[in-house]
Amino acid sequence: MARGCCWRNTSVVFFLGIVCLLLGPAKGKFTPVDISPLERYQLDETKLTSAKYFRSWLANVYNPIGQKMAQSAVQASWDYNTNITAVNEAATIESSQASANLTRLVAKIAAKFDLSKSEDTQMKKAQREGKELGDASLDPAELTELVKIVNGMESVYSTATICFDPNADANEVSLEDPTNCEESKKLPLDPDLINFMKNSTWDAKKRRYVWKAWRDVSGKKVRKDYIRYIQLKNKAAKLTGYNDNGQYWRSEYTDENAGYTDSDFLKDLDDLWLQIKPLYGEMHAYVRRKLINKLPHEHLSPTGPIPGHLIGDMFSQEWTSMLDFTQLFPAKPLLDVTDEMKRQNYTVDKMFHLSEQFQIELGLKPMPETFWEKSLFVKPKDGREVVCHASAWDFYRTGDVRIKMCTEVNMDDLITIHHEMGHIQYFLQYADQMMVFRGGANSGFHEAVGDTLALSVKTPKHLSWLGLLKNNKNDRESDLNYMFSTALDKIAFLPFAYIMDRYRYDVFSGKIGTNELNSGWWNYALEYQGIIPAVPRTEDDFDPGAKYHIDADVEYMRYFISFVIQFQFHKALCDASGHAGPLYQCDINQSKKAGELLSSMLSLGGSQPWPVAMEKITGSRVMDAAPLLEFFQPMTDYLKAENRKNGDVAGW
Repeated sequence: MARGCCWRNTSVVFFLGIVCLLLGPAKGKFTPVDISPLERYQLDETKLTSAKYFRSWLANVYNPIGQKMAQSAVQASWDYNTNITAVNEAATIESSQASANLTRLVAKIAAKFDLSKSEDTQMKKAQREGKELGDASLDPAELTELVKIVNGMESVYSTATICFDPNADANEVSLEDPTNCEESKKLPLDPDLINFMKNSTWDAKKRRYVWKAWRDVSGKKVRKDYIRYIQLKNKAAKLTGYNDNGQYWRSEYTDENAGYTDSDFLKDLDDLWLQIKPLYGEMHAYVRRKLINKLPHEHLSPTGPIPGHLIGDMFSQEWTSMLDFTQLFPAKPLLDVTDEMKRQNYTVDKMFHLSEQFQIELGLKPMPETFWEKSLFVKPKDGREVVCHASAWDFYRTGDVRIKMCTEVNMDDLITIHHEMGHIQYFLQYADQMMVFRGGANSGFHEAVGDTLALSVKTPKHLSWLGLLKNNKNDRESDLNYMFSTALDKIAFLPFAYIMDRYRYDVFSGKIGTNELNSGWWNYALEYQGIIPAVPRTEDDFDPGAKYHIDADVEYMRYFISFVIQFQFHKALCDASGHAGPLYQCDINQSKKAGELLSSMLSLGGSQPWPVAMEKITGSRVMDAAPLLEFFQPMTDYLKAENRKNGDVAGW
């Protein structure tokens, strides 16, 4: 499935929380917000040690102004994302400066409070975060430069095309001249190149060309800007009190009041990966054998890594497109209902309503009318350049939540819709919280919600209930096929998600120097994914920059965390629903008890530390891969046996 960006933290408005955006036509205008009431407000100096007084100031003084600023900032960002123009970019810069001015003012005010002796950990955390400037610590010129750099990198990604005719002979493809390219051959990543990598015959020569050409027109072009981006982000982090931007990003997951430190978080990440690594190794070995059999002329090593262009995904992060030749029991039908969706005349609108109905039948909130009126569900045909990457947006106005997505009618996008709609449901559930708490317990929680629901939607049981999967049989072979198809999405993604920020942590800390940005990336890809580049790479290249989240300044460890905790959430909801049987067979469809449990966590927003929110739904305060391993255990046992039989050993 396509991994959506989902929502974005602007990091320049105090307590702004989650910010994501939507549909135009864009006007390229930022609506100024009067912050002078904050400046004029006279604090009672006898109450500056009172958490109750700080809470009152947040609710009654800051909240109205912060909400208006968030609304204006989101609108400006939405306008740019749905119509990439210089005018709209200028509005985002104006928005960033205005937001930064508010952040600086609030930080100055928050610093006047001393809650060190208070037992109200909620307000202590809020005050600490209120004093942190983030990107707003940069001077206006540097902040403008940072915004332009990120906008520019995102624009390169969103507008880049390669010269390619999928139907041409492989020898002709290698001679394509991007400077003299027919308009019909100029293909963007989404959807053309994504679909080629996903659906093409496994012509290694064409795939190698596409793999390299995309990186030439995207990542390679932003390398210089990215080096400056590193400098500016680190400067902002240090001015905010952190060693580097990596530590600043990780601070979202730590809790000094509970003694949960940066080192504790890093160790927990390592421990989670060590839990998952053996399963990934078995799957890698099995898929490698299937590729060797399918592509004998590629001379793949039975004990080595896999070249990235052979995976069936531009970034080697999702392996589901290889299911047609890797399925454990090939005589069984593939678990892809795309053809049936098209046979039944599914529309994009119907796909979104289907997701809404699933939530409603759990007892969750329906979508507001404005969601259907203002969301962007398909790629515009009016000539606008847009950021097609799927995302969910909270406009901080009553009922104004939206999704931006260039949707196509297929099963992958149906699952992505459930992911994005999970964000929307989270927005709706915590809408009554103060601005400071209008966000997820942490970013990983926000990413996990929709995927948790999709774990039920993807089951053969649910697809049969929808009438999309015909003649389904719950026999052992079908069950193992289902688990394997899910693993090609979930398990294959985990090491990629892990290295995206492990790599950036090292870049921000200086462990990976700016003279080794590309080799540092591939060292991690080899170590954790067992993946190598399609062609030789140099430091003239910048392959991480071919990925949206690198260019768009989006922290990525949230996805690694979400892919672990979604199985914890799933198990808890299955237990609440009364499910009896293997975890992989659970479908919480129409369970009001499961919906009630989920809602009890979602409605907290960011008002409690994430371990408290975790305990609310799972009964535990820790992240644990055990439910994930339980889900896939029968498949793991089968892969181990098959690999032993074939003489294949996990590792590379």
